[in-house]
Amino acid sequence: MAKTLRTLALLALPVLPALACQCQMFSTCNEVAATDLVFIGRVESMEPAFLNRWDPSGSSSLKALNDAYFDAQQHPSAQALGRMKDVYLKAFPDAPADRKRQLQGAKTAPAVAALFYASLGRGVRVRFRLEKLFKHEQGDDDDAGKAGRDRNAKDGDGPQKPAPKDDSKKTQEQFLEVWTPFGDCGYAFQTGETYLVYASDNEEAADFISTDSCTRTRRLSEAGEDLAYLYFYKEHPEASTRLDGFTTTNPRYRLDFNPLHPETMPSPVAGAIIELQSDRLTRYVESDRNGRFVFDGLPEGDYKLSAYGQGYPLDTQLLAGPQPFHVPKESCSLQVVVLPKAQPK
Repeated sequence: MAKTLRTLALLALPVLPALACQCQMFSTCNEVAATDLVFIGRVESMEPAFLNRWDPSGSSSLKALNDAYFDAQQHPSAQALGRMKDVYLKAFPDAPADRKRQLQGAKTAPAVAALFYASLGRGVRVRFRLEKLFKHEQGDDDDAGKAGRDRNAKDGDGPQKPAPKDDSKKTQEQFLEVWTPFGDCGYAFQTGETYLVYASDNEEAADFISTDSCTRTRRLSEAGEDLAYLYFYKEHPEASTRLDGFTTTNPRYRLDFNPLHPETMPSPVAGAIIELQSDRLTRYVESDRNGRFVFDGLPEGDYKLSAYGQGYPLDTQLLAGPQPFHVPKESCSLQVVVLPKAQPK
């Protein structure tokens, strides 16, 4: 135990930014569908402070815990054990009542150290001042939202999202508390910074909600694409379908493509002009370097996608399409346009 605790003190802080949690991101639309709570909030505080990557006092708190532990081990006495308990309480000032009772009943330094590691299991509690609430699913009726993570979506048939919840009670919910894990999968929040947060009920403990680095949680200044979708989701739910699309020259793209995690497309085509048409609208967009394109704010209806070269509209040669499809109301749609390998200049 002594060796383990010393290792934590010396290595925990440098290791946090170096490791990367292995996970796949959902698209914005699917992430909202699968998440219980989506909001914009400013970080007011974090507990315990020494687990905050950006808190310079973290190393001194760990050193104090280490020093108290080794003192209690090498010079066992009621006074040394009491000092170790005091240091623990300073590191975890908001420890729950049952944990404090366990601490009071601990008879040895290893027993106190075991409580320390148990407290790390829940991670960091982040207190947010609520700025904007987009979605808040509560209770057992959230199965539709949670099911989005497990559903096997097909092209053009993503998971349906629940209707947006009203945030008229914001004045009664000025603050929200969200937990994030200790370690490489935790999100490194900063006090005073504003974030777009995706959080859900914790699978192992139903009494708190959590977020991590595998969600689309991010600084508000980096959340432009998400905010564009959430605007329609919140303000115009009747026209809130998002179309995520890709262009490729690989007709067998399905072999290497996961529609629930559409991050990359094999053999993408950049710079293709994509035309979206229905009986009510015509829109255009250019595919990016990953072959991706997006259309937001779509009402339910029948649509067609067509692809043209970069010379459009002067050069109107059709490369692919028209490709018909239907989008349900308030859904996540995914379409892939397969283009010929030889692109005209």
